[in-house]
Amino acid sequence: MITLQFIIIILCLLLGTRYGGMGLGLISGIGLFILTFIFGLEPGKPPVDVMLTILAVIGCASVLQTAGGLNVMMQFAERLLRRHPQHITLLAPFTTWSLTFLCGTGHVVYTMFPIISDIAIKKGIRPERPMAVASVASQMAITASPVSVAVVSLVSIIGANHGIGHAYSILEILAISVPASLVGVLIAALWSLRRGKDLDKDPDFQKKIKDPEQRAYIYMAQQIRY
Repeated sequence: MITLQFIIIILCLLLGTRYGGMGLGLISGIGLFILTFIFGLEPGKPPVDVMLTILAVIGCASVLQTAGGLNVMMQFAERLLRRHPQHITLLAPFTTWSLTFLCGTGHVVYTMFPIISDIAIKKGIRPERPMAVASVASQMAITASPVSVAVVSLVSIIGANHGIGHAYSILEILAISVPASLVGVLIAALWSLRRGKDLDKDPDFQKKIKDPEQRAYIYMAQQIRY
């Protein structure tokens, strides 16, 4: 029975991701209807605390964006990366980690990806090296950010001392998650230094930039203006 219910959930998720948008919500509702009225499962209570936390985080990020604070943070981050382009693969993930750590959501780092790509390709570094690890680092920082939904939810869950023998505070959690995520980002960045071939040794890339139009598109279209 549990297996069948699990299959229904997976099917609803797959169909929802295929249609996206409103389709995801509608198909999820169909799955909830089947589980409730056919299998007789009782719906749980909505996660109000988590929803309010998400609302607070989004509200703070919106205020930061409207006040121009996010643009200032991005400019400082870009300045740092452009000052040391040869270390883009190492600096980019720590930059995106810091932005997510401060804002509590990984959505604020999307603007950094064109900048990272521009710096990397102009320095002759394969763009996927810094971009891939920077994307991962921005999500790893969610587990270390004191204003992220994940950390706040974890504190609320284990803070009630549910059979674990100790009510951990947010500082105790961050004392582990912050250094652990930073070490993980460092290891991922070091591994990413050798990801793929160097651009000057990549025959496909060299063949592509022999075309003047392709070369202009790759190098000139990377200009980032504010």
